[in-house]
Amino acid sequence: MPNWLDYFGFDPSAYSIAIRIFLRLLGAIYVIAYVPFLFQIRGLIGEDGILPIKTYLEAVKRSLGKKRYYYVPTLLWLNASDWAIFALIWSGILLGALLLLGVHFPLILLILYIVQLSLISAGQEFLGFGWETLLAEMTIGAFLIVATVPYSIFGWIALNVLLFRFHLQAGASKLKSRDRSWRSLTALSYHYLTQPLPNTQSWFFHKLPSWFHKLSVLFMFYVELVVPFAMFSPQPVRLFVFTQFVALQFGIWFTGNLSYLNYLTVFFCVILLGNAYLEPIFGLTVQTMESSSVYWQVIIGSLGAAFLFLQVMNVWHYFFPKRFSFKILVQLEPVHLCYPHGIFAVMTTKRFEVIVEGSDDGKEWKEYEFYFKPGDLARRPKRVSPYQPRIDWQAWFLPFGPYQRQWWFQNFLVRLLQGSKTVGKLIKHNPFSEHPPKFIRALIYDYEFTSFEEKKKTGNWWKRTLIGIYAPTIRLVSENERLL
Repeated sequence: MPNWLDYFGFDPSAYSIAIRIFLRLLGAIYVIAYVPFLFQIRGLIGEDGILPIKTYLEAVKRSLGKKRYYYVPTLLWLNASDWAIFALIWSGILLGALLLLGVHFPLILLILYIVQLSLISAGQEFLGFGWETLLAEMTIGAFLIVATVPYSIFGWIALNVLLFRFHLQAGASKLKSRDRSWRSLTALSYHYLTQPLPNTQSWFFHKLPSWFHKLSVLFMFYVELVVPFAMFSPQPVRLFVFTQFVALQFGIWFTGNLSYLNYLTVFFCVILLGNAYLEPIFGLTVQTMESSSVYWQVIIGSLGAAFLFLQVMNVWHYFFPKRFSFKILVQLEPVHLCYPHGIFAVMTTKRFEVIVEGSDDGKEWKEYEFYFKPGDLARRPKRVSPYQPRIDWQAWFLPFGPYQRQWWFQNFLVRLLQGSKTVGKLIKHNPFSEHPPKFIRALIYDYEFTSFEEKKKTGNWWKRTLIGIYAPTIRLVSENERLL
């Protein structure tokens, strides 16, 4: 390979150990991400769930006709039953386990991408998080690297550019939003309290002085906006970039519960580690496989070049949007190959929680308790990640919009009125486990962390103030009542 390729980190043969480790870790992520589905998916998008996939696909079919396969690319068009959903999940777990064990056939990566695309395309609100798209992009990038022997240069560069833009866009999105808290460096004064699922450390970090929060924001901007440009450098510099990226992810992981995102990002950063640093630890393994045919190398190389072009275009369009690039990128949105990245671009400064209550008579109300989101004032916020309780996450978004637009939440309340056992398994405490309530409603509260003094006096981690009604009182109407 030319020396300039190695100088800019563009020589995949100089990172062959990291690539093999990355593939194993990518397999581990699929296991980590998919195993929780086994306990949640039926209640979320199963046939008796909150947003059944079968109902969703039927609506898409009526609306889009033949175009549905393009806009909602999923294998579940063949069969949307619960067993088909579980078949997809189990295939993702088993194929991920094979990668983890060192079985690195390119076909495994291609199938995993199809499985991931199928789930996130049909998963609606419950599978619409940025890290799911990032996982799909990483998987197709890994496939383009290892589909040929020797590794594809274009695929390798494209994967590095994806890591670059993931961090750059994360930082830039906070500035582009013009959010005052980010620009004044005060965002972390609120973040530990207002993030989706705080943990115990969040409670303590929230109480640190403002200068600490401001320095933390400065460090975050430094890592996300400055450090990524050093990726395209010799191995010693890339090692330094690795330490900075991992330090940021550790801080986020230590003080919060962002699903498997922190694990995914750290595993992704492994591609920054050159053989010079990994050989003393893992030893040098010589690749003895026969080179791929020239025709296959040309095909994969062309696809890798196209993927690289899309990554570069995405970065350029993010800062300098043009009609030409918009037309290309928007057409590729359904396949999740070049999405813009960035979370918490606008920092919430208050924590509003929606609390669901049921009643048998409309007078005495009892609270439902979710597994992990704040509810009971005395319950300590705990470590959850990499597990993602998806209904708890969705409940965090509720206060950002009116009840009338929250279709999933409306369906959730109906399922509780129906006494759905499947949906009931998604929550920790059902005060109407023996029979469903006759009435149900949702209140909205302003939640805050208690102070050290309040915690010592009451034993509570939280305190709350009632804001008002979020969802009005509803009940199921019998057929006779409907006729009247």
